[in-house]
Amino acid sequence: MSAKRIIFIMLLFSVACAAWSQQKSVKEMRSRVSSLQQQIKEKERILLSSEKDVASKLKNLNLLTARVEEQKSLVSLLSKEVTAIDKEIAELTSALTHDEAQVKRAQDEYAAALRRARRYGSLQDKLLFIISADNFNSLLHRYRYTREYMNAHRKLADQLKEKIKALEEKRAEVEKVRASKIASLEEQKKEQQTLKGLEEKQRGLVAELKREKKKVEKELTRQRKELNNLNAAIEREIEREIEARRRAELAAAQKKKEADAKKKDTASKKGGNAVAKKTTTADEPAPKVQRREKEVVNPNSKGMQKLTGSFEQNKGRLPSPITGPCMVVGSFGPQRGVEGKGNVRIDYGGITLQGERGAKARAVFKGVVTSVVRAGDFAFVIVRHGKYLTVYCKLQNIKVSQGDEVNTGDILADVATDVSGATTLLFQIRNEKVKLNPRPWLKL
Repeated sequence: MSAKRIIFIMLLFSVACAAWSQQKSVKEMRSRVSSLQQQIKEKERILLSSEKDVASKLKNLNLLTARVEEQKSLVSLLSKEVTAIDKEIAELTSALTHDEAQVKRAQDEYAAALRRARRYGSLQDKLLFIISADNFNSLLHRYRYTREYMNAHRKLADQLKEKIKALEEKRAEVEKVRASKIASLEEQKKEQQTLKGLEEKQRGLVAELKREKKKVEKELTRQRKELNNLNAAIEREIEREIEARRRAELAAAQKKKEADAKKKDTASKKGGNAVAKKTTTADEPAPKVQRREKEVVNPNSKGMQKLTGSFEQNKGRLPSPITGPCMVVGSFGPQRGVEGKGNVRIDYGGITLQGERGAKARAVFKGVVTSVVRAGDFAFVIVRHGKYLTVYCKLQNIKVSQGDEVNTGDILADVATDVSGATTLLFQIRNEKVKLNPRPWLKL
């Protein structure tokens, strides 16, 4: 095989690989677009509450802001898909140009072969060429030559047919990809219109809240005070839990030390037989956590999967702490209000998730319930996962008790619905006392 032919085959292979890789990328992107569209469709069921007061308007603004961000993500993803399709079309067009050049060369070779065949005569001339041989061996050589010549013509014709077929298939593929691009562009246009409508509604609501600035600031001040009280209660409970854990560890260490000293003393006084008669009171195990019958969600539901390893090893894979579709309407850390909401800063200490009415709080990982606290109108639950703690706030109808062992997905309580009609869960993650941003830990 010549060096030119090897280089040509390698070039064809690299083009094919690039095209396959690009098609795979477009397919993956289309899958992500479909998934995001499905998620948005599910979240449409989280209806806006009636705008009867400033509190409900603020809830709606948070929900609209979250919805706008998701819609922007969808439009951006569709834009990337169109760009990827453009790249695929460019690669396919390049391959098509190459195939067309190949077909043109094959057509020229076949035409030249036909011209040569015409020049050297008809079938009668070929027969005369064969039988005019001087001897039998020469006749056989001429016959073989004529047959190979005709076979070469047929081979050229077959190659030309194959190349024309491959060319037509490539053209059809390009047209198909172009059609998918047109569909994607139309879809992008439609989603952009949806985004425009959402942004207009958001601007209108912000303008309305601006006109009620004093009421907004008063409501936000009330919300901040309520949240600060809740955070203070959580801090106190975590301090208590950490201190109780520290004391338990110290007591266990002291108990073990005393037991070891007692064993040593008994062994020295009574010899080896005394060891066999030792009491179990000094070495009795720590009390086991309670196991209760708990309401468990379907493990095949969205966001649920079997998690192994430690809490830390599952960062980014933890399920949503609220059942059903939800939106993040409050981000981690001190947040200055959206324009029109006044200058009051609110620190959630975690994230706030808004779900459907009737949504439930569920454990994001296996652990032990260390605290169940009722604070004001709502309650919160703390679950320990080794050195990490997860906090679930704004609950009602608690279904677990202190000391219960829970698994991933176990229902902890109902998420409360406030007077504005919003069903929101405040979720926090702590590394002992240190607050962590829950967003990177969750698979939302």
